[in-house]
Amino acid sequence: MGNLTTLINAIPNAQDGYIITAYYHNTIRNALVAIANQLGAAAPPAAQSITKTIQPNLLTVAGGAAWAVSLGVATSGASGGNGYVSLDLPDGAVIQQLVVMGAQPATAVKGFASLLVLPLGGTTAQTLIQIDLSTGGNPFTLPGTPNAQLSAPPLSASALLNLQTVQNSQFKYAIQAEVLGTALTINAFQVVYTTGGGSAPAPPQTS
Repeated sequence: MGNLTTLINAIPNAQDGYIITAYYHNTIRNALVAIANQLGAAAPPAAQSITKTIQPNLLTVAGGAAWAVSLGVATSGASGGNGYVSLDLPDGAVIQQLVVMGAQPATAVKGFASLLVLPLGGTTAQTLIQIDLSTGGNPFTLPGTPNAQLSAPPLSASALLNLQTVQNSQFKYAIQAEVLGTALTINAFQVVYTTGGGSAPAPPQTS
């Protein structure tokens, strides 16, 4: 602030009969630049997009078929697979996308990968993102974004944003992968989220 005061004091006082020179203009300009720099420093940080990669270490859902998990890959068995992996995301982050990487066998396997939001004290999940794995090829990289239509009734824009925003004091987060056939492999999950003052939700899907 001391430097800014010095720059402002350097601006000459206008007086009748005095010629306005370049010095007047330059001192005003220097003061405005200093003010702009201070305002910029006080502004919130710009949003950052961060991609978090998650190993598919799928734990079996009670009553479901187990995935065969090895280093860096999970493969569905003869009865399919139904498992989940917990997510550790920073508080306040806004979830923008889920990506699943893997490969389908020659005969496409039906199933879904879903990003779930669960209350701390319960197991009733809300589905934020759901990806149809049957649409994948060999190999595949399938993206999905938050979808208001996955809730009944569909979420409003503000409710969807609230669900996208990580609130570790109230919720826990997980990815569930459930398929009905054999030999589908998942190599990795990726969660894309934004942090910072400019975070914005992805446009809600309507279908």
